[in-house]
Amino acid sequence: MELFKIPELWWSEWCKRLNGYFGCEAVYSDNGKLDSYGTWFRLMVKRTLFDTAGSGMDKDYEWLKLNVFTRWNASTKEGTVIVFDANPDIRTRLKELMCSVISPICVEHPGGMHIPFAQLTVDLQNDAVWNIRTAVREVERSRTSHHLQFSRLHDLARHAIHVIETLETAARTLHNMIEHHEQVSATFATSSTATDDDVNEIRIIDSAQQQIHNQLCFYKEAIQGLRVRSISNRDRLQNEMQLSFNVVAQKIANSSVEIHRAIRSDSSIMRAVALATAAFVPMTFVATVFSMSFFDFTINNGGWTVSDKLWIYWGWAVPFTCVIGFLTYLYHYLTASRGPTVAEI
Repeated sequence: MELFKIPELWWSEWCKRLNGYFGCEAVYSDNGKLDSYGTWFRLMVKRTLFDTAGSGMDKDYEWLKLNVFTRWNASTKEGTVIVFDANPDIRTRLKELMCSVISPICVEHPGGMHIPFAQLTVDLQNDAVWNIRTAVREVERSRTSHHLQFSRLHDLARHAIHVIETLETAARTLHNMIEHHEQVSATFATSSTATDDDVNEIRIIDSAQQQIHNQLCFYKEAIQGLRVRSISNRDRLQNEMQLSFNVVAQKIANSSVEIHRAIRSDSSIMRAVALATAAFVPMTFVATVFSMSFFDFTINNGGWTVSDKLWIYWGWAVPFTCVIGFLTYLYHYLTASRGPTVAEI
């Protein structure tokens, strides 16, 4: 940390948890000229891995992190880059980009070390965005399937939200990187050893600064374009989830209609049974009354005779009917006034 003059705050716990940032520090000599220039920034990318069957991975995504610190020496015009938390694939790609994307005139400028990381971020974010887009398109093409996987749709939406978050952070980081590059370019031109007579060296410095500025601005615009595409992916996923919910609701409604029709059919049958039963009730009552011992139909009596005790039947039947009717009414009244209990609900 002392050798590369890494700030203490860069090692803080809250700084490690940020999803992105950019910071810089210019160190001046005693005579007021630029001695060194340090930058530190963090970029994160969420890469989805949908083809993980048989790979032994328990997740369909991975977080790619770039924790970078750079230190540029004004006297030697050499820079040092330290990258933390980079996986082997990122390290390999960074080595290739370091040798290919930085032009010779940009090597001696402190902002030139940022170009490979900006391009790598665009490459990784491009893969992340289009992986989500491919998965969304597969969902749209299989929307006629009867197997609605709501959990998969929500997982895709979660990935899309995280991709948008990292894109917004990357765009802000590149924006701050460009602003600080402009500031240090002015300081670098002032602190340059070039004299007014050395016009050629001044032109080279200006050309390098302009080239770095243009490349960083292009990468920032690329990130902004990927962000718009990612927002479209999220909205398309929301549309598919809403469509799935509506399809399920429509199926439930259709099932309710079929159940209602079945209930109406059962009600019609029960109504017919009730009407048939009601038609036989008077005859059953008459047959029951005349079958009692209060009536005598024997031939020896020469006709029908009715017992003078028939009033006993009516004396018991009528009160009992009134009591049963009153108890039934009382039960329904008390139940309605009390309301349903929690167990009944």
